[in-house]
Amino acid sequence: PLAEEQGWAVAGGAVRQVLRWARARCHPKVLCVVNPGDPTGHMLSRQNMEDVIRLAAEENLLLLADEVLQDNVATPGRPFLSFKRVLWEMGAPLSSTVQLVSFYSLSKGIGGGGFRAGFFELVNIDPSVLKCFYTWGLSVYPPILGQVMLETAMEPPLPNETSCVAVEEHRQGLRRDLAHNARLVQELLGRAPGIRCQPLHGGARAFPRIQLPPRALRQARELGLEPDVFFCQKLLEATGIVLAPGSVFGQPEGTHHVGLSLLLPAKALERVLLTLTGFHAAFLRDFS
Repeated sequence: PLAEEQGWAVAGGAVRQVLRWARARCHPKVLCVVNPGDPTGHMLSRQNMEDVIRLAAEENLLLLADEVLQDNVATPGRPFLSFKRVLWEMGAPLSSTVQLVSFYSLSKGIGGGGFRAGFFELVNIDPSVLKCFYTWGLSVYPPILGQVMLETAMEPPLPNETSCVAVEEHRQGLRRDLAHNARLVQELLGRAPGIRCQPLHGGARAFPRIQLPPRALRQARELGLEPDVFFCQKLLEATGIVLAPGSVFGQPEGTHHVGLSLLLPAKALERVLLTLTGFHAAFLRDFS
């Protein structure tokens, strides 16, 4: 579990506890970190990233950095940091020993859904292992348009090229829209009793925590449902709005969340948020 009250930080103690439990029945080899977070909408601080790298080194774990949402930055004053950069800047011996694989995908960034192209980069991986990748997966290719877009992302137009302005405007537009939607979520949910949302820094979703009254919890148990699944079903039936129950992603015992997309047009998102807060207020009254 992430530390929600600390902005969804990775809690080193919690990870070590899970490792101890796991080592009783298997041999953990990999630590996978999603940054920016999905569905939580957070970005790890540099200090937290350094803690994760040290933990991977001490526990002899391969670090997989899922960084596919790095173009989705909602806070202009808090730029995205890659694990590769932080690892390099930490210096030896960590920078030359911690094994890292980082991932990037067009479909979660500037390309939008549907452009299935991306890459992964291997750092400090043994050359004998690298040989396996040279012949693996070469029979699977992304669509031609995805390949073209990926090449454009990797080698963007130079300032003297005509398309440079268009590409930069596209990037800035995506970030501006995401920042606006993140502020909208914080503003509207922040005024709703019984709903609490941690600050949003990046990613494609928000993960607000919702209060559910005891009678709703009992009725959900009687139906054999997780309480947030019960809430989302009632929301869908009453409003037509589909949210992802927090239990789908995993959440600490006794807490309830919903996953909410930030990628809707602003006016549509505002309607969803107002409908959600109104329904939640009525839900609290009906089940109190």
